[in-house]
Amino acid sequence: MTPLAGFVAALIAAWIIREPRRSAAAILIPFLGVLGVQTWILAVGRGHNPPSTPQGVSYWVFQAFFLLLALGLATQLAIILRARSAGPGQVNAGRRALQASGLLLVLTIAFVVGAVLDSHPVLQHNANSPLPLSGVIGILALIVSLVVVTVLHIVQRRAGARQQKLADVSPTTAVAGGRR
Repeated sequence: MTPLAGFVAALIAAWIIREPRRSAAAILIPFLGVLGVQTWILAVGRGHNPPSTPQGVSYWVFQAFFLLLALGLATQLAIILRARSAGPGQVNAGRRALQASGLLLVLTIAFVVGAVLDSHPVLQHNANSPLPLSGVIGILALIVSLVVVTVLHIVQRRAGARQQKLADVSPTTAVAGGRR
């Protein structure tokens, strides 16, 4: 549940806010809310995994990993989108962050209510059960999209550096050998 929620929250935050730190900050509360509900569902025996799952260190290590992936995606995507739309939209960065946070809060509440209503007591838990489909999709989406936006960011930075070098070598300095 948390990887998919982190992926969706990162996309929404970066798309609306377009400021890396604020977009990363905007996904913390929704991610932690979904994590809290997921942990509660598992602990009370409403998940396919045993109720002791949240007591294991590996559970929390993986949740921290998913959070880091979501934070990385939010920041990288915000950097790319900010560079592509450098203009008057950045003046209202605080208002955009508030709008994104409000939208993420509403979506988190709807997701949490749906998850709680959909959960039911499980009589036989399976410690070796496969990941749910939503978890697999979320993990793959986070990893693949983070790799893609990181590569795009690197390409964008290199192109910007190349343009800066070309701008530094103006026609007058190139002809005069660097002297005026």
